Amino acid sequence: MLLAALTCVGANAAILKANNYLKPSEATGTAGKTVEVNILMWNNVDIINWKTDLVLPNGVTLVKAEAAEKWTEEVKSEGNQVFSETETAVGSNTGAVVAKLTLQIDATVPAGEYEVAFSGTVMTSNDGKTITQDDNKTAKLTVEEGGQDIEGDLNGDKYVTAADFQMMLDLIAADQYLKAADLNNDGYVTAADFQKLLDIIAAQ
Repeated sequence: MLLAALTCVGANAAILKANNYLKPSEATGTAGKTVEVNILMWNNVDIINWKTDLVLPNGVTLVKAEAAEKWTEEVKSEGNQVFSETETAVGSNTGAVVAKLTLQIDATVPAGEYEVAFSGTVMTSNDGKTITQDDNKTAKLTVEEGGQDIEGDLNGDKYVTAADFQMMLDLIAADQYLKAADLNNDGYVTAADFQKLLDIIAAQ
């Protein structure tokens, strides 16, 4: 009898996990700029609070988290954890936007496809049930190459300064390609590009 009851509880927990979760939206951004990623909620029970940990690609950082649409309460963040609580339970939704995340993509992030994940998500229902997500929910973040209006402006701040000088050194040391740093357009970032950047800075 006890085994049957435990089996029933386990089944109910599995159903709650399957039907109540948070997932990031897919997004496309540009290196050196910010991009918005939504927190999407699927739920078939009333939810009063939630929290999740962001797992972001290298060079991508969380700038701001704010409430949206179905979730009117303040959304807060500490490090890469995002969380919120409301006194008015939010009813059933299918992929509703409950928060908007502003992410900064560093100018050195190469163009390509990356993954944003939510890990360790916990939701609480209006009747006090804790719904813990063991599996990560992921979405694709497509990063496009940043446009550069000024030759030698590697970090996209519209100036050619020592910061660009340092970025060039870092790229060469890491053998990493960034089109804005390929000043001689030979498909590589080398000492030749470094010398051209020195010439640009010296001519200012």
